[in-house]
Amino acid sequence: MTTTTLRMMLVEHHPSSAIEAEVYVFQDFKCRPAVSLEAPSNTEPWCPFHSRLEFEVAELALEAGLNNKQTDQLIKICHCCAVGKEKFTFKNHKDIHVKWEVASFRITKFTKEVISVPYDGKTWNFDLHYRDLWGLASDLLGDPHIFAHFTFDAQRLSKFDGETFVRFVDEPFTAQDFWDVQVCANMVLLVLCLLE
Repeated sequence: MTTTTLRMMLVEHHPSSAIEAEVYVFQDFKCRPAVSLEAPSNTEPWCPFHSRLEFEVAELALEAGLNNKQTDQLIKICHCCAVGKEKFTFKNHKDIHVKWEVASFRITKFTKEVISVPYDGKTWNFDLHYRDLWGLASDLLGDPHIFAHFTFDAQRLSKFDGETFVRFVDEPFTAQDFWDVQVCANMVLLVLCLLE
């Protein structure tokens, strides 16, 4: 038996995925989605900002925690430096806030709740910021740059030990429970289709 034969990996995809099992030489094996999807190119990832420059200035102001006066000063500096390569339309911090607000509607917003906890004769209030998980999952699934990295079908990974393939788990979608849930989900979908 050759060294190459001993270094084989088997990837079995869930039967409902209709993807054939694959065998890899160990050094060629990569954890990746079963089907590689090419994300569409985004020529203006800075939208809704007018330009990449405006986005970067707004991002800098946000990350640096600049107050309104400092943000206005930064914008004045940008106008002084600009030589017409890109149109810089911000006039003050309000313009940046408006753009961040427009951009915020592209993803599920945070919700703030106050949690009151009685302790040692006092009531302590804590701000809790969270996102709706269903909305956030929908946002992620709707993003073509992230979608390609999701794995929806269960897989079984095995490494050849010289005699047989031995299964191992390295991600949740390679575990037996994930496989079993997919079997149950397919049965539920079949029943729902039959009831229609």
